[in-house]
Amino acid sequence: MEESTYQIAEKISKLYQEAYGVYLPLVEDVCSRKVSEDELSHILDCLLDFAWDEKNIGAV
Repeated sequence: MEESTYQIAEKISKLYQEAYGVYLPLVEDVCSRKVSEDELSHILDCLLDFAWDEKNIGAV
């Protein structure tokens, strides 16, 4: 079964929506307390995977 470009784009969009739901609480948590450089670096590295989505950048 071959997927169309539209179906693949739809799946990617859903993935980014899920990532927003996962990372927003983490970003809010990090902003509300003192964190180590390692912890902050790890979260920022993960967010970079989803940086093309403006909604996710707004979370930072």
